[in-house]
Amino acid sequence: MISRRDFVATGLSAAALAAVAGIPALAASEAPKARRVRWGVNYVPSRNWWYSWGDWHPDSIRRDLEDVAALGVDHMRIQLIWPEFQPNASYVSEEKLDRLTQLLDFADEARLDVEVTVLDGQLSGFLFIPSWLVDNQTGKVHNFIADPALVEAQVFLFETLGRRVGAHPRFLGFDISNEVYWATIPLGLPVTTAQGDAWMRALIRACERVAPGKMHVNGVDKYPYEDDTEHIFSRAALATTGAASVTHPWEGFGDVPGGLYKQFGPLSTPAVHFTEFLIQLLHAYARDPRRPVWIEEFGCSKQWVEEALIPEWAEHSIRNSVSCANLYGMTWWCSHDPSPRFRGMDRLEYDLGLYTNDRRIKPMGKRLKELIASFDASPPAVLSRPHALVIADGAGADSVRDRYMKLVDSGVRAQIVRKSRARDKAYLLSHGITSLID
Repeated sequence: MISRRDFVATGLSAAALAAVAGIPALAASEAPKARRVRWGVNYVPSRNWWYSWGDWHPDSIRRDLEDVAALGVDHMRIQLIWPEFQPNASYVSEEKLDRLTQLLDFADEARLDVEVTVLDGQLSGFLFIPSWLVDNQTGKVHNFIADPALVEAQVFLFETLGRRVGAHPRFLGFDISNEVYWATIPLGLPVTTAQGDAWMRALIRACERVAPGKMHVNGVDKYPYEDDTEHIFSRAALATTGAASVTHPWEGFGDVPGGLYKQFGPLSTPAVHFTEFLIQLLHAYARDPRRPVWIEEFGCSKQWVEEALIPEWAEHSIRNSVSCANLYGMTWWCSHDPSPRFRGMDRLEYDLGLYTNDRRIKPMGKRLKELIASFDASPPAVLSRPHALVIADGAGADSVRDRYMKLVDSGVRAQIVRKSRARDKAYLLSHGITSLID
């Protein structure tokens, strides 16, 4: 009989341990099979935030994942710290690979699938740039999006990670980056849309080579979809590259401090229908009528909304979102509040968790747990949307949102269709669209 202590020491996965003990292992896809929409959290370690990779405490990680599993979610998204894992262009840390594998083993115990986010842009207000990207003569950061040799170094990282964890029963896939433009912009790295698209496609191809068929995506927030100008990624590439279209809605960020909550009110139509609206906008840019959309981050801070109202806002927003077809999943940011001993984050970063830093469940955590249980008991239905709002081909969210919200207020829950597809009868039929609204 192998004890848990022995299994950690020998590096056996939980699935391998189960096989040794004669216990059937739970496949990664079993838990969420009955769910039309998957539920998850962005895991933030309660003890050492993501500095955990360098100051590793396995027992604390395991306890955190027990908290996550207790919510009833089926997956979580995690963040690697790029310079910790790849301190040299041609070297990936074996120690950090071992720790990643152990985290996946703990996730297996908790029956949680894991999306591994590899390259950090802005992660809770911090940039993580490997020293080998910095010119030691000028101090400038080399353009890791546009330089082919640096892209190859990143491909090497993904291939190394994939060989280690790609076949793990709890490995869901790679998110290639966390909102990478929030690294390139403050670092002054000029990136054309063509370069950004090429970078994204090269890394997704590398992911597919080493771990085929997994949920490989590019984790972007609403920025690439906001205005009518395309920036680092084209919407066409975002809509056709990887296993799903991804967005992080974040209603609290915007031109007005506090975003839509302050502009219209936390329970207003724009605040509680914004994520639904973005799902429809992402669908409009996709070629495949069945392409999934993943709300990979969503959440709310008491810096934006009275704390007692956050669960109410969240329930309305979630229910509106799950009325959409082809919604892959919704993944709350985040599991645990970061410790206040770590300085330098915006105030809102310290209260986004479903649990406090000392692992006490918060009202929002209780509400999400209740919602997941209710959806498991009575799966949410897809709302019929025979009407479609016609938008200009290059329109972004900022120029479309008010029109969409007026339709909602009038009782119409619409799809969105770009003008170039508005006369395509086969396209309209495949989406169940029978009338157009100009």
